[in-house]
Amino acid sequence: MTRPFIGVRWWLGAAFAVVAATSTAIVVSQFSSRSEQEFRAKAQTLAAGDAVLAATDIARAERNGSLVRSLPVIARTQNLELWVYGQDGSQLGAATPRGPGIALPRWAHAAKADALHGNRTVESTPSGGSVIVDLPLHAGRTAGLVAISLRPDVAAAIGIVSDQALRAGVIAGVIGVLVGLLLAQLIALRLRRLASAAEAIALGDFETPLRYHFRDEFGALAQSFDRMRRQLRRSFRRVEVERDRLRMLLERLHEGVLTVDQDLVVHFANAEARRLLGGRLAEGDPLPEPWLGFSLRGFADGLFGDRAEPAQVHVSPDEEHAFGLVGIPAQPETDWALVVIDDLTEQERRELAEREFVANAAHELRTPLTTIIGAVEVLQAGAKDDPPERDRFLGHIERESGRLARLARALLTLARAHSGQEQPRAEPVELGPLLREVADSLRPHEGVAVDVECAPGLGAVANRDLLEQALRNLAENAAKHTARGRVVLRASAADGSVSLEVEDTGPGMTPEVQRHVFDRFYRGERDADGFGLGLAIVRESVRTLGGRIELESSSGEGTCFRIVLEGARLREEVAV
Repeated sequence: MTRPFIGVRWWLGAAFAVVAATSTAIVVSQFSSRSEQEFRAKAQTLAAGDAVLAATDIARAERNGSLVRSLPVIARTQNLELWVYGQDGSQLGAATPRGPGIALPRWAHAAKADALHGNRTVESTPSGGSVIVDLPLHAGRTAGLVAISLRPDVAAAIGIVSDQALRAGVIAGVIGVLVGLLLAQLIALRLRRLASAAEAIALGDFETPLRYHFRDEFGALAQSFDRMRRQLRRSFRRVEVERDRLRMLLERLHEGVLTVDQDLVVHFANAEARRLLGGRLAEGDPLPEPWLGFSLRGFADGLFGDRAEPAQVHVSPDEEHAFGLVGIPAQPETDWALVVIDDLTEQERRELAEREFVANAAHELRTPLTTIIGAVEVLQAGAKDDPPERDRFLGHIERESGRLARLARALLTLARAHSGQEQPRAEPVELGPLLREVADSLRPHEGVAVDVECAPGLGAVANRDLLEQALRNLAENAAKHTARGRVVLRASAADGSVSLEVEDTGPGMTPEVQRHVFDRFYRGERDADGFGLGLAIVRESVRTLGGRIELESSSGEGTCFRIVLEGARLREEVAV
């Protein structure tokens, strides 16, 4: 439950009002009481003096035997109401200044008893208008005297003093309350200025100075606030400079960096993080889910909690991309967690290219190396002494060595292109001579013919090493699996593209084999002793050339591989 806000001007004003009212009441009460006491004391003194004189006159009249006759005169002379009592308590006489005596008032009976017992007392009535004096008498029959002095002036004076004191007290109290409220308002105003300055500082406004005009405690406090504001302004400016430098550094990082809060709302994302997560990612946006099969939000949510620990995962959302994620949990003094995303696509692509280069080299280089090794062994066995045989085998070695060099260049070109480091260099390629060179290098089964079909002068602009590698793999594969009939290497042009075909009359392929024939390390039923890399290398080479490869085959009806180079530039020489 929220407690109600009570401004300092109200409770401080109320405190001033209470203090002023209490002080005024005490002063008025003391003044009235002392004034009344002074008036009463003066009246009692005068009444006692008059009563003593009257007692002297009464004693004299009693000795002269003229008490009853003299008593009215004494009452008028001393302006007292007199009652004289004998020793037995009987009234001997009574008189007033205005005429015959009256009965002793009931409230004065106690004074009579005091006089008869020999006591002398002086008392005033509550209003102060009457003073009663009782004196013992020892003259003749008299034993006590009760005298009442009527003082309406004293009662009036006491009333006036009380009324005026009350009026003055009320006026003083009102003035005190007003002054208290004014002072409370002034104090509250200065406190509000301090509170407004503190609120502005809390909201980040360090430019507005805090003015102070009086060198009192509030002025000293305002001066301290303003000094704190200047210190905070300098500190925050330094923090802003460091923050901007850090932001610039993070923007230049090659890794994606972003921070999220417990609600998985993005607080910061650098350029690389925005690129990896979809481009338009700003502060305040919810954390997206960019990858199928992996929940980035779930990964970030695990970075919050008392037992959260740094996390690291590897994500491969598809065959083309790979990412490394590092999560730093939220610390007790912060409410956000840090996620670092490293794009491993190029790195893994290079590593894959390196592995494939080794596998491709092992596959492609074994044939020329086997031929060269065989030729060297024949020469060492004695063929070197027979000039015709020696020249024939040296020609094999020379031809295969050249082929080996071209294969190495093609494999390196393929690896660089696959890793994204370098695109293959294109050059004009005469297709007829290339097809005949590939056909001449084949070793088909006995009775199998190898034919080349290409229009004279037909050419294209492409990387010769990659194109030769693809054609040679297709041709050797066709010659290997064709037991009878023929193998045809064919080139044609149509609609701005070049088509190169390798067709055989071999056993063909089943639909199941056709679905996997280009997969790496796949070996069909007819190639159980191979590596399963030849056609995979062909596909990679054709893709690197920017073309596509097509397959037409049926069981028992042969196979045709077709390389189509889309949009290739043609070179045609027309015979004259």
